[in-house]
Amino acid sequence: MGNSRLTGDFHTHCRFSTDSDAAPEAMCEAAIARGLTEICFTDHQDLGFAEPGWFRFDPDAYFKELEAVKRAYAGRLKVHIGVELGLVPDDPRLAREAEALARDYPWEFIIGSTHLIPVWIGGRKYYADPADPRDSARSWRHFPSVRALMTVYFETVLKNLEQFDCFHTLGHIDYMCRYQPGTLQPYRYEEHAEQIDRILRTAIAKGVAVEVNTGGLYKGTGNTNPEERIIRRYLELGGKRLSYGSDAHRPEHVGYGFERLPDYGRSRSG
Repeated sequence: MGNSRLTGDFHTHCRFSTDSDAAPEAMCEAAIARGLTEICFTDHQDLGFAEPGWFRFDPDAYFKELEAVKRAYAGRLKVHIGVELGLVPDDPRLAREAEALARDYPWEFIIGSTHLIPVWIGGRKYYADPADPRDSARSWRHFPSVRALMTVYFETVLKNLEQFDCFHTLGHIDYMCRYQPGTLQPYRYEEHAEQIDRILRTAIAKGVAVEVNTGGLYKGTGNTNPEERIIRRYLELGGKRLSYGSDAHRPEHVGYGFERLPDYGRSRSG
């Protein structure tokens, strides 16, 4: 049973995401079994991946299927249709695409996430994904230290936050550390406190919520993303809008770890 304060999971994936094969009905049943009253599907629409079609889906087909799921669970579970936009800065074409995607469909919730970081390979800029073993070699091993890589990551998060106005919540702010090789020392919050403060202050100024993502609790780091110190700092700076999500790609992870979270405040920001 999940924490009674948290009644909804607002970051879940089903078979419309490249990295999930879960049926939306199975995710809904898992939410009900956890004692949740709401679930939001936020499948991946990631911009900038080198592989054509990766982490992209047909929004029309997505809405058609999830609207049917919403009707089927009416009275048992409130189903929301959202999206996780994976953003890349400094690209006007991708910016236009993101803004159009957010505008042209009736999303109930939009997460803005940074999954890719810029690296230079063979004299050209390439955006690398640490969750992909091939890209992990290009990202982590391309930088001289964890501090150097996380500096670039936080710079990219800030750029995305500054350049895009098409999402409700800022997803898993320190996501990059989730896929850090175990042979490396963990990143140190203190080394990036100034960067993190700029991100948090910008989110507050723009009215963008910050996500508490429990995916790191079952993906090896043992911490939420962002870690608790970042959430505490957000609240210290005057932030009041939090969203909560498990980042579940499988039914067993829906609502994962919610009962272990501190009482930060509201369970959802729209």
